[in-house]
Amino acid sequence: MQFAPVVLFVYNRADHFTETFAALSACPEATETDLFIFADGPKNEAGKEAVERCRAAVKSAVQNSVFKNVTVTEAPQNRGLAASVIGGVSEVLSRSGSVIVLEDDCVVSPYFLRFMNNALQMFQQDLRIGAIAGFTPAIPFPADYTADIFTCYRSCSWGWATWADRWKNVDWELKDMCDFYKNTALVKKLNADGNDRFLRLYRQTKGGGNSWSVRFGAHLVKNDMLTVYPKYSLVRSIGCDNSGVHSTAADAESMAVDLSKAIAEPVISYVAPDQRIRKQLRKHYSGGFLSDCKRFAATVLFILKGRMQ
Repeated sequence: MQFAPVVLFVYNRADHFTETFAALSACPEATETDLFIFADGPKNEAGKEAVERCRAAVKSAVQNSVFKNVTVTEAPQNRGLAASVIGGVSEVLSRSGSVIVLEDDCVVSPYFLRFMNNALQMFQQDLRIGAIAGFTPAIPFPADYTADIFTCYRSCSWGWATWADRWKNVDWELKDMCDFYKNTALVKKLNADGNDRFLRLYRQTKGGGNSWSVRFGAHLVKNDMLTVYPKYSLVRSIGCDNSGVHSTAADAESMAVDLSKAIAEPVISYVAPDQRIRKQLRKHYSGGFLSDCKRFAATVLFILKGRMQ
């Protein structure tokens, strides 16, 4: 088997990185894997100490690494998460046909690399599939659902993988995203697995967001590409502690998973989206009627603010 390179993004959380690196190193496939670590630069003078502490942790960890090769790139200035991910993934995919991506707060199961590589190989030629997910929320599954994976139109940012041909044409500048506003079928598909997604995309197009995952997810939906998920999560986030960009302590309970449930040897073959699972995903990510109202109100305020400027 040809093992996909892993790209790991770090910034200023040395403790998070250390735990994430240790878990990734415990995957048996690590010895056959090239690892690329991209370390973002500090935003200001006050942030230099934490960034340097994280970079020191990286240097210490890779000295006796089990990985096949390790390449560390340190940004001289702060790029931000979105620019770092877009640039780093694009760079690695310019030399590789596929890639596995993690951030520094993603602790993985020992089965993570096996699943991601097997899924990348299985679906490489299947253009119905645009990405592979590592994280699966702890949703209930139908009693008669026997598959080890499922598919949906919601992409994942907590441990994921894709191929060069799916990544290369993403509209990062959102020049053509007006299609979503004109096409109700696209909007429905984007929100089918959680109705937070369209509003996030709208805010992104109007300058109120900076998320690579929103743009990549919209690209997959626009091109009718599904994401493959393991039935039970292979990734646990340790970043829901107010230390990260998009996750807070309020998210910790809803995003908690038990890695001991991960399937060691899952059967990986195409399965069509199951509407019962998609309903559970929509319930999990949408947050109910009150969350819908808050999200709508925030978007209206954002639109009004833009018109007044």
